[in-house]
Amino acid sequence: MIPLTHCKSLSNIMNAQLDMLMSREQLMEDIDCIITSQYLDDKIDEDDMEDLIRVLCDAVCKNFPTN
Repeated sequence: MIPLTHCKSLSNIMNAQLDMLMSREQLMEDIDCIITSQYLDDKIDEDDMEDLIRVLCDAVCKNFPTN
């Protein structure tokens, strides 16, 4: 039988990881919205916008890995 304290610790770790993943996803959505809003104001062209979104989201994934 697994000790209750071990289950609570595992649950806390899983909840923390879920919170981090949800925050990471929100950050990438925010990046997309910010860059897209600049594109809509014709401040950058579409190819540059897509490249910038990709590079920034790749940086988020690199700095906040899933494992």
